[in-house]
Amino acid sequence: MAQSDVRELPRIDQAFLALGLLILVATFLPWYRASYSTEFLGHRISGSGSTHAWHGLAAVGVLFMLIATAVVAAQLFAATALPELKVSWNIVVVAVHALGAVFIVIRSLDLPSADGFSVSLRWGGWILILAAIAQVVVAGLRFRASGESMPWAAGAGPTSD
Repeated sequence: MAQSDVRELPRIDQAFLALGLLILVATFLPWYRASYSTEFLGHRISGSGSTHAWHGLAAVGVLFMLIATAVVAAQLFAATALPELKVSWNIVVVAVHALGAVFIVIRSLDLPSADGFSVSLRWGGWILILAAIAQVVVAGLRFRASGESMPWAAGAGPTSD
């Protein structure tokens, strides 16, 4: 089902793509901040710095989410259908998104620390976490709206006696 205009897509697909764009932008915003303060030879020395989400486990989670967003964009805008899989692409998208969001949340809750350092999640990190969770929810809603069944329920149906 190739579309030529985003405005013609269903709202759920528009929300999904918008969240994917927000996730991409949020990865470059201040994710966490580390600051230090110490005294050396009677002088107070302090400083701080912040970093973005393209480090470690968070980068893997972000890549998972961006790849899954690209799969949905290909589903929506490609002139041809994606190759057939044993499971639907919507299930793949939900699973990859959920895994990516888990990586982002784990890394956000497990920030580096050391004596004399204060580490805290910044506003870009909170935006990234919220957008990642929201996109997983929207991916689940897209799957539900597709009417597909879970792989283990594909063969199961009501039995008649």
